[in-house]
Amino acid sequence: MTLQVTTIEDDDDGTVGELAPPTRALRVATDHDELGDAAVRDLLRLIETNRRLQEALAANAALSEQSLMRLLDGTAPGDVLDDVDVAGSRTMLFEAMVAFERARHQSRSTFICAQFEGGMNMKEIGRRWGISRQLAHRSFAEARRDI
Repeated sequence: MTLQVTTIEDDDDGTVGELAPPTRALRVATDHDELGDAAVRDLLRLIETNRRLQEALAANAALSEQSLMRLLDGTAPGDVLDDVDVAGSRTMLFEAMVAFERARHQSRSTFICAQFEGGMNMKEIGRRWGISRQLAHRSFAEARRDI
């Protein structure tokens, strides 16, 4: 089976949109079953959203450093943010955080489901993830519902 995963692209306004047509496709040839394929797909999406979050955090850090330098140079606090797009940066960071958290949650759920279908019990899965057996089971149930 071949699995195609596309990257997340910026919209024209700089915000992160939905999965876009592939500009960089990653093809993974695999013999995995459907749950294994879902785990691979969701881990790849997690890696991509992680990268986007890192970029948004770096941009936000640069903006904060700029603001700090202006304050230290004597610029009045009311004037510090006049030349920077704080609203756009905040929105970009928020969207990247939401996308990352959604991908992290989905990836954990599908991976737990694949582990269970591979023969692990909920106690063992929970121990490996550092979560309770109950949370592992809840994640499993979510993944089964979504697949």
